[in-house]
Order: sequence, then C-alpha cells, then structure tokens
Amino acid sequence: MILEQAEFRVRPGAATELEAAFERSRHLLLDAHGCTQASLLRSVDEPDTYLLQVQWERLEDHVAVFSTTAAAAELRASFEPHCDGPPRVVHYDAG
Repeated sequence: MILEQAEFRVRPGAATELEAAFERSRHLLLDAHGCTQASLLRSVDEPDTYLLQVQWERLEDHVAVFSTTAAAAELRASFEPHCDGPPRVVHYDAG
C-alpha cells in the first residue's frame, strides 16, 4: 500500500469552497483503479493548510495511471481555483 499526502494552502476565504469541491470530487479518486481511501484534513495549527490523503494499492496506480486520466484533470480543476499554489506531494510506504 502507498499513502499519498498532498499538502497545500488555500486562498484567503476559500476554505469552505475547497471542502465543497472535495466532497463533489472525492468519487473521482475512489472510482480510480487502485484507490482504496481518500480524505481531506484541515490543519489545526494553520487553518489555511490542508492535507489530502489518498491510499493506493501501488505507486503506479497514482503516478502512471490516475495522473494521466480525465478524472485527474477534473480533480485538479476543481481544486486549483481555491489553492494558493501547487501542492507538495509525498508518497509513503504504508505496508
């Protein structure tokens, strides 16, 4: 299992819109081949910072398959208007 973590900042006043965009778009991740879980967490220490956590069966399911799909483009398009720059994405071995 691979845990993808994408940390990003939202534009001032855009937190509610980002959370709504995630709720509308979450199915794009959950329907993707190899995705088993997806959640969005808001930082307690820095309320304008969010962490998207996605669990994949294999790294390739994210970087080689999902990232090239129309669903990935749709997900990015739903998040980008609310974000202050690109996310920092890191993958972890979740066993």
